[in-house]
Amino acid sequence: MNNHEFATKPIWQLGQQYGIGSVYHDGLGVERQVTVTHLRQVLASMGVKASSKQEIRDSLSYAASQTWTQVIDSVVVRYPSDSPFVLPLSLPLEDISLEKVSLTIQVTDENGGCRDLTLRGAGGEVKAEKTIQGVKYVQVHFPLSGKFPLGYFRLSVRVKFDSKRTIEGQTLLIVAPRKCYLPSSPKRAWGISLQLYGLRSRKNWGIGDFRDLGDVMKVAGTRWGVATVGVNPLHIPASGLTSPYSPSSRLFWSPMYLNLEGVDEWRTSTSLRQKAKSAKFQHTLQQLRESPLVDYAAVEKLKWTVLEELFRVFRRHHLQPKTLTARGRAFTRFVSGFHPHLTMFCTFQVLTEHMETVAWRTWPKAFQHPQSPDVEVFQRSYATRVQFYQYVQWLCELQLQQLDHVGKKHSLSLGLYHDLPVGIHPDGADAWVFQDQLASNITVGAPPDAFNLNGQSWGLVVPNPVRLREDGYRFLRETLRQNMRHGGVLRIDHALGLFRMFWVPQGGTGKDGVYVRTYVDEILAILALESVRRKVMVVGEDLGAVTPAIREKLDAAGLLSYRLLFFEREDGGAMIPPHAYPEQALVAATTHDLPTLKGFWVGRDILIRQEAGVYLRKKDIEQDQRGRAADRKRLWEALHREGLCSAKAMPSSLSVDMIQVLYRYLARTPSRLLIVQLEDLLAEIDTPNLPGAPDSVYPSWRVRIGRELTAWLRDPAILGFAQAMQRERRKGGGTHQMCRETVS
Repeated sequence: MNNHEFATKPIWQLGQQYGIGSVYHDGLGVERQVTVTHLRQVLASMGVKASSKQEIRDSLSYAASQTWTQVIDSVVVRYPSDSPFVLPLSLPLEDISLEKVSLTIQVTDENGGCRDLTLRGAGGEVKAEKTIQGVKYVQVHFPLSGKFPLGYFRLSVRVKFDSKRTIEGQTLLIVAPRKCYLPSSPKRAWGISLQLYGLRSRKNWGIGDFRDLGDVMKVAGTRWGVATVGVNPLHIPASGLTSPYSPSSRLFWSPMYLNLEGVDEWRTSTSLRQKAKSAKFQHTLQQLRESPLVDYAAVEKLKWTVLEELFRVFRRHHLQPKTLTARGRAFTRFVSGFHPHLTMFCTFQVLTEHMETVAWRTWPKAFQHPQSPDVEVFQRSYATRVQFYQYVQWLCELQLQQLDHVGKKHSLSLGLYHDLPVGIHPDGADAWVFQDQLASNITVGAPPDAFNLNGQSWGLVVPNPVRLREDGYRFLRETLRQNMRHGGVLRIDHALGLFRMFWVPQGGTGKDGVYVRTYVDEILAILALESVRRKVMVVGEDLGAVTPAIREKLDAAGLLSYRLLFFEREDGGAMIPPHAYPEQALVAATTHDLPTLKGFWVGRDILIRQEAGVYLRKKDIEQDQRGRAADRKRLWEALHREGLCSAKAMPSSLSVDMIQVLYRYLARTPSRLLIVQLEDLLAEIDTPNLPGAPDSVYPSWRVRIGRELTAWLRDPAILGFAQAMQRERRKGGGTHQMCRETVS
């Protein structure tokens, strides 16, 4: 079937109305045509009926006429620079002239303040007209008087044609800046990124915690001159999973990162502190601290026991009705400020305990929807347990606020750098709370490419663009606000998802996937508005199948591009020189999904996959080994061209000095932000995550840093590395300390 035939078949016309592409090119450049079966599945997941010819005709007729029959679109975006500031309406005039029409618009701001605007039809400008089922519709632009500051406004439109006929409509008006926030300085900052769970210290309980993070921030800001410290996603993970990129919720935090000894109730509970000093407790702590990998189950068991005791102390001392303390009042303010999302999240947590499973689609029907009467009754019956989970989230919020203060006090101009995962787990809290805005029986993934010939299904649910929009992007707005609450940089994982997502029908592979477009201009407007309000710089992870046009649009919206040393090549494969990197970008050598520099150089990832039997053919191994050897040679040549290395022979492994030289290469770029991965800073060989390797082969998301926290924070060599980064970032290049490595 050719493209013309696709375009003329009614079901494909229906797909186009809902942003579904009939043809796409996969990661290998192969053109793939979507099957009708998969198209029907995707339409059904969006709530669009398309199982018969009649349903297709009816759905197509509805979709095609909706832009005319709706008084106003459900979302309207305007920018302060728009002149004039107009409101687009669609009016069924029938036999009445536009001049006789009167309009009343009630404008409600985010604080509940209201004002009315009165317009006359004569003031509108007709842009188009169409007759549908004998009724003449006109699309009219009406200029709006008065100022609209940045923000969200609910507009209720009432159109009066005569004494007998009145119609009404509503819209969310988004008044947004055109660009995300970009600080005036520093122009060429640098920072480090770390996997918080992997920090090893003499203080934590077997997993890196907020106290460890504060210690890193103090030294990194004051002594090393970094502007930001990046962390893995800190959200609460889906039950039984370790990946921070499979969250149960992107709105709430994992309590495993809490420093329990920093909680007020710990300090006031003599019995709890005495229990912690017992030989048994201390032995458990020692085992967890010395474990080569993070033992999530054991850490959770220990911390959960203590958290429940802390809550009992809190209720006894601060939440008694007749003696509500200042701390108790602060807690109640927190709960009311997050209502209803916090309460619904905590209700989900209690329900999972009660049902003994997180697979909420298997719960009794009465509990499968958060707004059901049975859920309300359950919430009241288990109010104290719901309150416990609210208390846990409050503690997370308090400790993150403390980290905000640490960042300001210790000169981290950009604060923390957070990471927003691309999706949520289907068995998680967000999938239950916001189920009406999600596509059903769909997971997000990627089309076939050289890495995976079958494509990928990531097992994460995706928003339904139509439902998300109809709800005024409530889910998206809350997600961005929460993730911008603490810190000055936010990375958007898989930024292509702002434009389109690759939907894979449940049970299928990436070969069965379909690209579905979003309302990208509206999403970018919300992102820019939230970014400017909170003064948070946004990074768009634009790796993979991102077209030049998409990168241009991200750049125009003020997002930093995400550029990796491994991937930035000239035609022919040579590494691009530092000066060729874009200014509006974050640069890094590698990421959590790629080998560390040391691991890359020796082919550690290739060796692990080979031992695991991931390679099906010997020639595939040999091809990767040849490619790696070529990449090492290109990196070596790039260092020589930049005058950073005078050694003739290429080393067989990377020393600490050589790793520093590679980062100095990146530090010379004009890009706004350089990020040094902690594993590289400490010359670690193992990466946090090795995609494609099963858990039995590689402990992804459980790898711990080899060195103890205090030791490397005080290491003069690390300070020297930091000073080298500062020099390069300040001066924009130079030839301070060339490498003189020989074959090791």
